[in-house]
Amino acid sequence: MKKNTKIYIGAGTASCIVLIALAIYFSMPSLKQTSYTMEYGKSININTKELFNSSFIEPSNIRIDTSKIKNEPDKDYPAVGTYKVALSYHALIDHSKSLTIKVKDTTKPKITASSDPIDVALNDSSYDFSKHFTVEDLSECTLSFDTQEVDFTTPGSYVGKIKATDKYNNSTSKEFNIVIQNEENQNDTSSNQNNSTEQNQNNPSTPQTTIEPYYVNGILIVNKKHPLPANYGSQEDPTALSQLQKMIADMQSLGLSISNSYSGYRSYQYQSSLYQNYVNSYGQASADTFSARPGYSEHQTGLAFDLIQPNGALLESPNEAQWVAQNAHKYGFIVRYQSGKESITGYMAEPWHVRYVGDEAVNIYQSGLTLEEYLHVEGGDY
Repeated sequence: MKKNTKIYIGAGTASCIVLIALAIYFSMPSLKQTSYTMEYGKSININTKELFNSSFIEPSNIRIDTSKIKNEPDKDYPAVGTYKVALSYHALIDHSKSLTIKVKDTTKPKITASSDPIDVALNDSSYDFSKHFTVEDLSECTLSFDTQEVDFTTPGSYVGKIKATDKYNNSTSKEFNIVIQNEENQNDTSSNQNNSTEQNQNNPSTPQTTIEPYYVNGILIVNKKHPLPANYGSQEDPTALSQLQKMIADMQSLGLSISNSYSGYRSYQYQSSLYQNYVNSYGQASADTFSARPGYSEHQTGLAFDLIQPNGALLESPNEAQWVAQNAHKYGFIVRYQSGKESITGYMAEPWHVRYVGDEAVNIYQSGLTLEEYLHVEGGDY
């Protein structure tokens, strides 16, 4: 009988030990996952508090040894690849595990155009379009241009496409406008140099070659009373462009919806084509309320920009338009065409159209006046 009792006690003890062992086992912390994917360009950062599933026994002294991961030269992030790192922690006893960290590049390159449209000489099929674009990416990119739909032998407006591909095969495409100039425009329209201002106003397609740029207090004035010569300008002003890009980046950091793309410099020839298309569609009287005649566009100065929403439309959504109206002056810009000032500026309100005037933008903004009112220059219609 005593022997049987000992057997029962021994079996009971063993069962208790097994149950305790199982309880401890199931109370031990377990890893949520053993593999992590990180985006290229970011430092390795794993929150140790989120490594484990909830458990009765909390792990302590958690350490991840990333010493074997080598960063890119002069960078604080590793190269694309797969890495094994050691994980150690204490939960009743010391434990060690292995984690896999995969660094992948899935970010597409970002393309920014410095000129749109791009003027190209007649028959120049080998034109280097790359000088008009900048590409941002953490790895080296290759550029390709699709100009199959462009007839370099025929003057007119066309659409090309740029594609940027990084070393990890992420790619971005972007369309841009191309204007193939005719021979007359390439010769600076010298045959029209004797045209008067009055003749040019009556015939909007006539190049303004006898006009001189009009400045007041160092600020270039372009409106329906003060045109530019046809051969004025060639690209965006570098300072204005830099400030525009800074403003766009700041808007994006605040969560505002705005594209990196914009409409900047326009040549006399391109504006002529654009304006004529509007006249053909809406009639001249209507077109004159929202489109400048060639030679009368601020875009030809390289100091004016149209802001664009991510969907490609001109920026006029309330939140974004209000932010621009209240903050553009901090970057040297003014909203050129204000609501309620149409009779002074000569154009309908354009919350997307900003004009760079530099430091004077703060004073103009605080005055609440248009550029014409602030500088006491004539505005209105042609």
